[in-house]
Amino acid sequence: MSCLDQAVDSKTLAEAILFSSDKPVGLKTLQRALRIRSEPKLRSIIESLRQEYSGRAVEIVELEDGRFFMRLRPDLAQYAKRFTRRKALPHGVLKTLATIAYYQPLPMSSLAAIRGKDAYRQLRILVERGLVETEKSGRTSVLRTTQLFADLFGVENNPQTVRSLISKMIAQTQKQGIETSLKHASKNNTKNGPVAHRHP
Repeated sequence: MSCLDQAVDSKTLAEAILFSSDKPVGLKTLQRALRIRSEPKLRSIIESLRQEYSGRAVEIVELEDGRFFMRLRPDLAQYAKRFTRRKALPHGVLKTLATIAYYQPLPMSSLAAIRGKDAYRQLRILVERGLVETEKSGRTSVLRTTQLFADLFGVENNPQTVRSLISKMIAQTQKQGIETSLKHASKNNTKNGPVAHRHP
Protein backbone atom coordinates (compact mmCIF):
# COMPACT_ATOMS: atom_id res chain seq x y z
CA MET A 1 0.00 0.00 0.00
CA SER A 2 1.39 3.41 -0.97
CA CYS A 3 1.72 6.44 1.29
CA LEU A 4 -1.09 8.10 -0.66
CA ASP A 5 -3.41 5.13 -0.07
CA GLN A 6 -2.57 5.20 3.63
CA ALA A 7 -3.37 8.92 3.79
CA VAL A 8 -6.73 8.39 2.06
CA ASP A 9 -7.55 5.48 4.40
CA SER A 10 -6.62 7.52 7.45
CA LYS A 11 -8.77 10.43 6.35
CA THR A 12 -11.73 8.15 5.65
CA LEU A 13 -11.37 6.53 9.07
CA ALA A 14 -11.12 9.93 10.79
CA GLU A 15 -14.28 11.02 8.98
CA ALA A 16 -16.09 7.84 10.05
CA ILE A 17 -15.11 8.32 13.71
CA LEU A 18 -16.19 11.96 13.80
CA PHE A 19 -19.44 11.20 12.01
CA SER A 20 -20.32 8.30 14.33
CA SER A 21 -19.41 9.90 17.65
CA ASP A 22 -22.11 11.70 19.62
CA LYS A 23 -19.49 13.64 21.56
CA PRO A 24 -16.27 15.53 20.68
CA VAL A 25 -13.25 13.32 19.94
CA GLY A 26 -9.79 14.16 21.26
CA LEU A 27 -6.52 14.04 19.36
CA LYS A 28 -5.19 11.17 21.47
CA THR A 29 -8.24 9.07 20.67
CA LEU A 30 -7.86 9.77 16.95
CA GLN A 31 -4.14 9.04 17.08
CA ARG A 32 -4.78 5.62 18.63
CA ALA A 33 -7.59 4.79 16.22
CA LEU A 34 -5.62 5.85 13.14
CA ARG A 35 -2.29 4.55 14.51
CA ILE A 36 -0.65 7.89 13.81
CA ARG A 37 2.01 9.04 16.28
CA SER A 38 2.65 12.41 14.69
CA GLU A 39 0.21 15.07 15.86
CA PRO A 40 1.07 17.45 12.97
CA LYS A 41 0.31 14.65 10.50
CA LEU A 42 -3.04 13.97 12.16
CA ARG A 43 -3.91 17.67 12.20
CA SER A 44 -3.07 17.84 8.51
CA ILE A 45 -5.55 15.01 7.82
CA ILE A 46 -8.27 16.68 9.87
CA GLU A 47 -7.63 20.05 8.25
CA SER A 48 -7.98 18.42 4.84
CA LEU A 49 -11.35 17.02 5.96
CA ARG A 50 -12.44 20.41 7.28
CA GLN A 51 -11.67 22.01 3.92
CA GLU A 52 -13.68 19.35 2.10
CA TYR A 53 -16.69 20.05 4.31
CA SER A 54 -16.32 23.84 4.02
CA GLY A 55 -19.54 25.38 2.71
CA ARG A 56 -21.54 22.19 3.16
CA ALA A 57 -24.41 21.48 5.58
CA VAL A 58 -22.10 19.56 7.91
CA GLU A 59 -18.88 20.99 9.32
CA ILE A 60 -16.00 19.87 11.54
CA VAL A 61 -15.14 22.19 14.41
CA GLU A 62 -12.31 22.18 16.94
CA LEU A 63 -13.16 22.95 20.56
CA GLU A 64 -10.87 24.99 22.80
CA ASP A 65 -9.52 21.86 24.51
CA GLY A 66 -8.34 20.33 21.24
CA ARG A 67 -11.26 17.98 20.63
CA PHE A 68 -13.07 17.73 17.29
CA PHE A 69 -16.76 17.49 16.57
CA MET A 70 -18.77 16.95 13.38
CA ARG A 71 -22.06 18.82 13.45
CA LEU A 72 -24.79 20.38 11.38
CA ARG A 73 -24.12 24.05 10.69
CA PRO A 74 -25.90 26.16 13.36
CA ASP A 75 -27.68 28.30 10.73
CA LEU A 76 -29.33 25.16 9.33
CA ALA A 77 -30.26 23.56 12.66
CA GLN A 78 -33.74 25.12 12.82
CA TYR A 79 -34.65 23.62 9.44
CA ALA A 80 -33.44 20.11 10.25
CA LYS A 81 -34.15 19.63 13.97
CA ARG A 82 -37.60 18.06 13.49
CA PHE A 83 -36.06 15.35 11.32
CA THR A 84 -33.17 14.48 13.61
CA ARG A 85 -32.77 10.95 14.97
CA ARG A 86 -29.98 11.70 17.39
CA LYS A 87 -30.63 10.36 20.86
CA ALA A 88 -31.67 13.21 23.15
CA LEU A 89 -30.04 13.74 26.51
CA PRO A 90 -31.97 12.17 29.40
CA HIS A 91 -34.40 14.52 31.17
CA GLY A 92 -32.29 14.70 34.36
CA VAL A 93 -29.15 15.58 32.39
CA LEU A 94 -31.03 18.31 30.52
CA LYS A 95 -32.21 19.81 33.82
CA THR A 96 -28.63 19.84 35.09
CA LEU A 97 -27.49 21.50 31.85
CA ALA A 98 -30.22 24.14 32.20
CA THR A 99 -29.18 24.76 35.81
CA ILE A 100 -25.55 25.32 34.83
CA ALA A 101 -26.52 27.50 31.87
CA TYR A 102 -28.80 29.70 33.96
CA TYR A 103 -26.58 30.18 37.02
CA GLN A 104 -23.12 30.12 35.42
CA PRO A 105 -20.41 30.56 36.44
CA LEU A 106 -21.67 27.95 38.94
CA PRO A 107 -19.51 26.27 41.62
CA MET A 108 -19.69 22.48 41.58
CA SER A 109 -20.76 22.49 45.23
CA SER A 110 -23.77 24.68 44.36
CA LEU A 111 -24.77 22.40 41.50
CA ALA A 112 -24.70 19.40 43.84
CA ALA A 113 -26.83 21.30 46.36
CA ILE A 114 -29.40 22.16 43.69
CA ARG A 115 -29.48 18.92 41.70
CA GLY A 116 -28.51 16.31 44.28
CA LYS A 117 -26.04 13.44 44.20
CA ASP A 118 -26.74 12.53 40.55
CA ALA A 119 -25.27 15.88 39.51
CA TYR A 120 -21.73 14.46 39.37
CA ARG A 121 -22.71 11.66 36.98
CA GLN A 122 -24.79 14.01 34.84
CA LEU A 123 -21.96 16.55 34.73
CA ARG A 124 -19.59 13.90 33.36
CA ILE A 125 -22.02 13.27 30.49
CA LEU A 126 -22.25 16.98 29.71
CA VAL A 127 -18.47 17.42 29.77
CA GLU A 128 -18.03 14.38 27.51
CA ARG A 129 -20.57 15.85 25.07
CA GLY A 130 -18.60 19.11 25.04
CA LEU A 131 -21.54 21.14 26.37
CA VAL A 132 -20.03 22.09 29.74
CA GLU A 133 -16.48 22.92 30.83
CA THR A 134 -14.97 22.93 34.30
CA GLU A 135 -12.34 25.28 35.68
CA LYS A 136 -10.54 24.74 38.97
CA SER A 137 -11.15 27.54 41.46
CA GLY A 138 -9.70 27.02 44.91
CA ARG A 139 -11.08 23.84 46.45
CA THR A 140 -13.93 23.48 44.00
CA SER A 141 -14.60 23.68 40.26
CA VAL A 142 -16.57 26.35 38.43
CA LEU A 143 -18.91 25.23 35.65
CA ARG A 144 -19.78 27.03 32.42
CA THR A 145 -21.43 26.14 29.14
CA THR A 146 -19.12 25.93 26.14
CA GLN A 147 -18.91 27.53 22.72
CA LEU A 148 -20.35 24.29 21.33
CA PHE A 149 -23.44 24.75 23.53
CA ALA A 150 -23.84 28.33 22.27
CA ASP A 151 -23.38 27.24 18.65
CA LEU A 152 -25.94 24.44 18.96
CA PHE A 153 -28.54 26.87 20.29
CA GLY A 154 -27.54 29.71 17.98
CA VAL A 155 -26.69 32.26 20.68
CA GLU A 156 -23.63 34.25 21.74
CA ASN A 157 -21.35 32.50 24.20
CA ASN A 158 -21.86 34.75 27.23
CA PRO A 159 -23.80 34.14 30.48
CA GLN A 160 -26.36 36.91 29.94
CA THR A 161 -27.40 35.67 26.48
CA VAL A 162 -27.51 32.04 27.56
CA ARG A 163 -29.52 32.94 30.68
CA SER A 164 -32.01 34.76 28.48
CA LEU A 165 -32.29 31.70 26.25
CA ILE A 166 -33.00 29.43 29.23
CA SER A 167 -35.63 31.85 30.56
CA LYS A 168 -37.40 31.88 27.18
CA MET A 169 -37.29 28.08 26.99
CA ILE A 170 -38.76 27.78 30.50
CA ALA A 171 -41.52 30.27 29.66
CA GLN A 172 -42.31 28.43 26.44
CA THR A 173 -42.44 25.08 28.24
CA GLN A 174 -44.75 26.50 30.90
CA LYS A 175 -46.99 28.02 28.22
CA GLN A 176 -47.18 24.71 26.36
CA GLY A 177 -48.00 22.94 29.62
CA ILE A 178 -50.81 25.39 30.38
CA GLU A 179 -52.19 25.12 26.84
CA THR A 180 -52.12 21.32 27.04
CA SER A 181 -53.95 21.40 30.39
CA LEU A 182 -56.58 23.78 28.98
CA LYS A 183 -57.11 21.59 25.91
CA HIS A 184 -57.42 18.52 28.14
CA ALA A 185 -59.91 20.29 30.41
CA SER A 186 -61.87 21.55 27.40
CA LYS A 187 -62.05 18.04 25.95
CA ASN A 188 -63.33 16.64 29.26
CA ASN A 189 -65.75 19.54 29.52
CA THR A 190 -67.21 18.76 26.10
CA LYS A 191 -67.43 15.03 26.79
CA ASN A 192 -68.69 15.03 30.38
CA GLY A 193 -70.24 18.48 30.87
CA PRO A 194 -68.81 21.41 32.85
CA VAL A 195 -66.39 20.24 35.53
CA ALA A 196 -67.91 22.59 38.11
CA HIS A 197 -71.32 20.91 37.78
CA ARG A 198 -70.05 17.33 37.74
CA HIS A 199 -71.45 15.16 40.53
CA PRO A 200 -68.88 13.51 42.86
